[in-house]
Amino acid sequence: MGKVSVRDHIYKKALRKKESLGITHGKEYMFIPYEKLKSAKSYTEQKFKSKYNGKEYRLVDFDWKPYKEENTNQEKLL
Repeated sequence: MGKVSVRDHIYKKALRKKESLGITHGKEYMFIPYEKLKSAKSYTEQKFKSKYNGKEYRLVDFDWKPYKEENTNQEKLL
């Protein structure tokens, strides 16, 4: 299992608006419910500077757990 990073201002905006966070990587995506946002993250120590507006930001790392559809062909155990 790997990690995926989000800029801190995007993370903070989701917290402020009490919204869940969706992350796309290639053809996969994951969904972090608002209730789990605070416990699911870790901040990087390093600061980065945006090439577009010069603002500094840090990254917030999450464990990469892509969404997988349930296999409807598989039987369920009772």
